[in-house]
Amino acid sequence: MKRKWKLWLIPVVAVLAFGVMKGGSLWGKSETKQDLPVQTVATRAVAKVKVENALALTGSIEAYHQAVISAKVSGRVSKVTVENGDQVAAGQPLVLLETQDFVNTLAMSQAALKKAETGLTTARADFQRYQELHKQGAISQKEFEGAEAALKMAEADASSAAAAAASAQEALQNATISSPISGLVANRNVTTGQMVSPQGAPLMTVEDISAVYVVVNIEQKDLAKVKPGLKADVTVDAYGDKKFNGVVEVINPVANKGARVFETKIKVDNPEKLLKPGMFAKVQVKTGEAVDALTVPQAALTTKQGMYFVFVPEGNKVKRVQVEIGQIIDQSVEIKKGLTEGQQVVITNVNKLKDQDMVKIAN
Repeated sequence: MKRKWKLWLIPVVAVLAFGVMKGGSLWGKSETKQDLPVQTVATRAVAKVKVENALALTGSIEAYHQAVISAKVSGRVSKVTVENGDQVAAGQPLVLLETQDFVNTLAMSQAALKKAETGLTTARADFQRYQELHKQGAISQKEFEGAEAALKMAEADASSAAAAAASAQEALQNATISSPISGLVANRNVTTGQMVSPQGAPLMTVEDISAVYVVVNIEQKDLAKVKPGLKADVTVDAYGDKKFNGVVEVINPVANKGARVFETKIKVDNPEKLLKPGMFAKVQVKTGEAVDALTVPQAALTTKQGMYFVFVPEGNKVKRVQVEIGQIIDQSVEIKKGLTEGQQVVITNVNKLKDQDMVKIAN
């Protein structure tokens, strides 16, 4: 009986061994690498394109000319003539102060001046008369010196009164606060009835934005590339890909102590006033002639731990290749190192791929 059981077991063992050798099992065929899903991907050739030899920067926009409007005298506001966004001309009144106190002060100063001038006239006449008498020996030296001192005092009084009258006149004029430049009113911070003073906060600003500055910071390593007169392209998010033409105009010769960068101003004509102070801007400063650069679509790139990679087809597999990237050019990116012109790179499903994965290239 025991011998029969062993004879029955031999065919079963043989079947199991045959299944293992063929890569199968009693319950079905086992999965092999060839049976794993194959990604279908599209590819694109590494292309050489002409690109501007430019320095990519970011910055903010400020007015070409700005005037901070403050009170020169203390007083109560009787009228504010402008609102934010109003266009004003140089010399146009912006804020009016109550003037009665200034008028009264001026009247008293003018009266004091008139009195001082009358006293000066009398003192001069007395001095001239005493001078003649002194020459004739009719009066003493002391009397003559007294007339001379009285004249000097009268001259000082008249000069002081004239200065006081001029100050009162200027204070009355400063009760009307005017714009020193033409531009747009911004940051208005004053209302009717408010007390203002020279030590108080600014009342508003007037911004001349017929041209603007784009203010950027140049790192020390790039400073030698940037000089006044270089052309620049400026874009802002508000207007998409619209480019504004600028020129490097001002370079601060001293680095910022904290960041060790050099503030640089790029002048941009702004006749339509599309560019506004405070806007964020992207700048390409053209530092030389256009050069050839290798590029791939941005979709070809994948990143890991701060490094960039692309997948290059090799037969029915892909190889992950590390690359060094440069500037962004429209929807492509410059490749400085790692690829050659004409190489194919995968541009779809790159985030699902691993090195040596099997792929199928889409036609």
